Amino acid sequence: MSATTLYVYEVSAISVSTTSGTSVSGVLENALWGDAFSWENPNDLVLTLPDEKTAITFSDKDGTLQDDPYFLGIVLDQALSEEVTLNGTTYSPSQGSIQWGYPTPVTVESEYSVELLGSDGETYTLVGISITTGYTSEIVGVAFDGAQPPPGVTLTYIQGNSTYTSTGPDLDPSPSIPCFAAGTRINTPNGDVPIQHLRIGDLVTTLDHGPRPILWIGRSLVNGRDALAPVQIEAGALGNRHPIRVSPNHRFLLQGAEIELHFGGDSVFVAAKALVNGSTIRHAPCQKVTYFHLLLSEHEVIFAEGIATESLFTGPMAMEALDAAARTELRMIFGDDLPDAPTLCRPEISRFEAAALRSTFRPVCFRPVC
Repeated sequence: MSATTLYVYEVSAISVSTTSGTSVSGVLENALWGDAFSWENPNDLVLTLPDEKTAITFSDKDGTLQDDPYFLGIVLDQALSEEVTLNGTTYSPSQGSIQWGYPTPVTVESEYSVELLGSDGETYTLVGISITTGYTSEIVGVAFDGAQPPPGVTLTYIQGNSTYTSTGPDLDPSPSIPCFAAGTRINTPNGDVPIQHLRIGDLVTTLDHGPRPILWIGRSLVNGRDALAPVQIEAGALGNRHPIRVSPNHRFLLQGAEIELHFGGDSVFVAAKALVNGSTIRHAPCQKVTYFHLLLSEHEVIFAEGIATESLFTGPMAMEALDAAARTELRMIFGDDLPDAPTLCRPEISRFEAAALRSTFRPVCFRPVC
């Protein structure tokens, strides 16, 4: 069983107020019991997130953080594996595995979710994260299912419109960055080039801004059997000319009438892991895999094997997921001038939304080839 790290905003550092500016306490904590975001608080609420997040590390056998990882009181997964201090309280790992036994087990859980409207006009799904000691659960922080709100964006709960769900979603805690496996061919003004042959300064084709130079190329050799196991997309599965292997969180740009109807735009990003169907798009564990990252001056739609995908996104979760050597290299090259991409260049939908619309998706292809 591997260890996984989830980054959360501590509840004590989140400011919650009514839209008139009156401070409100206990909302995020009380939502554990179905209160605060339902009948007990009729106000519209505004949440302001802190700048920093805290890491919670727990055992993980299935790649998701779930609600109630127990069976007949026996812990099945998500035991806290490293000591952590949240909201002034220190939680320590335990060897216990039976809720009513001693030592008392300590687990991490996804408890509830609520839809919030961002000040940037986007909708975000906030998830309450608890640490449970035996049978006692405490909401210690929040994370997000799908898109992360950029720094400075405030979040509003709109009574009667925002959806609250008392059961936590199966949350993917991995902050793994989007990247291509070696061999993937990237479109350039001179044709398709295997990613490992590209160099800093080479031009790649972008959907929105034409040819753009590569500012940095990262390369990582990782364990291909854990959370970073590649997703294999067979030739033609998304309109791609040849098979592609990418990291699970690598996004592809898809379009369709249902997307326009539900999301108000002509295209959205969908992570590779949300497209897995077990046959033409599948998880492909391997002993080791070499991943490449392409950094441009901003987040761009680029083309790999003829289909629209993305360059490296330098949002906070992506930077956390880069290894120490890559972060050091970026600081040495760019200093304080690292290209800043506070938001994705297209909206991203969650894997649950993707599953509901999967049959209506069409890939965005490089023209005139597709």
